[in-house]
Amino acid sequence: MINVSHIMGRPKDGSVKEETMKKALLAFALVALIASGVSAQKVTLHLLVYGAATAEAYTDLTAKYLAETGVTLDINSLANDQQTVLRAALNAGNYPDLFMTSAYADNLGYKDYSYDLTNEDFVKQLQPSALSGVTLDGKVTGYPFSVQAYSFIYNKKVFQDAGITDKPKTIADYEAIAKKLQAKGIQPFATGYKEWWVLPQTAWGVLAPSIQDVYGGYAAFTDKLTKGTLKFSGIKEMSSLFDLLDLVKKYGGPKPLESDFNDQISMIASGKAGMIHQGDWAESQILKITPDIQLGQLLTPVAAGAAKAGIMMDSNITLRVAKDGKNVKASLAFLRWLVTSPTAKTWYSQQAKAMSAIKAPQTPPTMIDIDSLAQVAKGTPTYPWYYQRFPTGLEQGLGVVLQQYVTGQLNRQQTLDALDSTYAKAAQQ
Repeated sequence: MINVSHIMGRPKDGSVKEETMKKALLAFALVALIASGVSAQKVTLHLLVYGAATAEAYTDLTAKYLAETGVTLDINSLANDQQTVLRAALNAGNYPDLFMTSAYADNLGYKDYSYDLTNEDFVKQLQPSALSGVTLDGKVTGYPFSVQAYSFIYNKKVFQDAGITDKPKTIADYEAIAKKLQAKGIQPFATGYKEWWVLPQTAWGVLAPSIQDVYGGYAAFTDKLTKGTLKFSGIKEMSSLFDLLDLVKKYGGPKPLESDFNDQISMIASGKAGMIHQGDWAESQILKITPDIQLGQLLTPVAAGAAKAGIMMDSNITLRVAKDGKNVKASLAFLRWLVTSPTAKTWYSQQAKAMSAIKAPQTPPTMIDIDSLAQVAKGTPTYPWYYQRFPTGLEQGLGVVLQQYVTGQLNRQQTLDALDSTYAKAAQQ
């Protein structure tokens, strides 16, 4: 940075000629500064995010971006209560330059704080399917940070040792496999049912193709639920949803309701369980326990039948630019770098180990995603995380209701009634 403060002082001898010369030098220095693109103050971008990547990956991203651009990333990644912290910051006017939320319903919830990316050049390089989740009223409200996939993950060696070669596509298929594993002394599932968020992820995929085929599509389905013209108690496919939850519980070991995420990771990594319902984000944790494990992705059984069994794949994690933030231009430059830089593409695949939303992205070196993409290439259906369209906060609210079902506090009808009342209450807010 050029220090010009000494040029701006009045000359000691009061010489007009000398003062004029110094003003000319100051003007020249300022022009040179602007022309060279050098900033008088280095930029630091403040990001408030959650676990879209590991702490190590974020540290690596910060180092790479600083090396290429000279801009510092101050990334605050919160494992818990990120949305509570975010809302408190926004309400207080303490805007992070970029902040992370979900897609779909959060487009509306954070509309007043999000910069409109519609006309930014890098948006054209993103997959249309990923952009659909961050688009509200025709405007692109955020950057789809990554594409994630989830269904049932299985331990290939456990399946091989049990003589299982056929991949399940229906709930009946899964029960047949569960019986084979049990006969070999292997716990078929580690449930994760202690985690409220595992329940909706396990459950809602069952309805995915039916929503398209029977209920008018995902947007119409959500609109009907919100208006009260459709209720969970009127969705006949909900019986299949309950059947799947019951199956996982039945074959989920002696204490299926005490299993959390860490238990799922430990059980499948050690070969004590054959399957868990999780996403690609679980792989890095599994590899920390058993580095040479071989994992695969199974299909989600659906109410519509075996032919439509598929994988829940979507870009739900959204990075938004705070429209009233102090560094909007620098924030846009960071998003452009994420999309266009070869370094960023390598970071996605090698450090974040995630699929990016960029057209023709690099395939990440994760077994689960490689398996998923291979199946998709052969015609396996993928379904969006449509439940993220539900009013903000309902994912947890409905997840807790499903927890009450699997713990036996509610029967099926009571659960349907509780889902309806919980949804209606949130829709009125």
